[in-house]
Amino acid sequence: MWDDVLGQETAKRILRSHLASDRVANAYLLAGPAGVGKCTLALEMAKALNCTAEGVRPCDVCRTCAHIIRGIHPDVHHLKPGGAAQRIRIDDVRHLLGRIALQPFNARWQVGIIEGVERLTEEAANSLLKALEEPPSHTRFVLTTSHLIDCLPTIISRCQLIRCQPLPVEVVTRRLRTHPGTTPEAADAIARLSGGSVSRALELSGRWAEHETTLSRLADRSSSTWLEDPLPETREGVTQLLDGMMSWLRDLAVTAAGDARWVVHTAQADALRHQADVVDVDRCLETVFELVALRESIEQFANPRLVAALAREKWLTLSDEWRVTSDE
Repeated sequence: MWDDVLGQETAKRILRSHLASDRVANAYLLAGPAGVGKCTLALEMAKALNCTAEGVRPCDVCRTCAHIIRGIHPDVHHLKPGGAAQRIRIDDVRHLLGRIALQPFNARWQVGIIEGVERLTEEAANSLLKALEEPPSHTRFVLTTSHLIDCLPTIISRCQLIRCQPLPVEVVTRRLRTHPGTTPEAADAIARLSGGSVSRALELSGRWAEHETTLSRLADRSSSTWLEDPLPETREGVTQLLDGMMSWLRDLAVTAAGDARWVVHTAQADALRHQADVVDVDRCLETVFELVALRESIEQFANPRLVAALAREKWLTLSDEWRVTSDE
């Protein structure tokens, strides 16, 4: 049901009004950060389009809703990126288009849900574009993207664009407090770090102990922990290290600006204040941009060990500058 979608009140209101007035667009593009409910919203729309109940739809009770929830309805088709490169290939799109070209088997609409349309290959995007330009009368598309800027402009122009916003901190916090093993204190901190993304919050909750270890390393102004403790070697571990560094520098800049209300790592407030006394905010920002570049490089399959070593070098350089300033 619509209540299963956390937040996104504006998006839900638009979709429900289109359903109520029978003005459903041929294609919708749900755009917003990862983990804010776009895919759940797309599934609710597919159910609502085909729900057989009277009154508010979807009902989650009728046979059609039950089959869509279980992922076995013959008229609702789900496509997402796959393979090592996490792309949507032209063969995948052709298969989907071949299915939805048929008359619905036992529903009102054939519904094609495509996650991550920014991951379409050029050939796949062009193939989908033709279907969006002249869709079968019994077909509706619901597309999602976390990177609108990377989507083909002609695909965007042929969809009803609906923006999905980051979830409020309190919404993410409530979700985390129902997650086994997450303490209320950790839930509050993780929610502030999540950027409004439930999926990112749940992922961070699962490695909270490792994140706290990274914070201890970042809070230590000496270089010993960086030289003595091993660096992560996996792509995932290095990405997490870079994210931890960037979030710490963000908090450091906020602390130096004198507005502690926006600090995320409140448990490390003392360490942040000590570092903020000697920090050069411009150098912090420069380092963040350098770390962003490193993060992009690891997403492009750069060697994780090399990226981790470069990140450590940048952090040690910044720490040395702080110590020099402190000694002066």
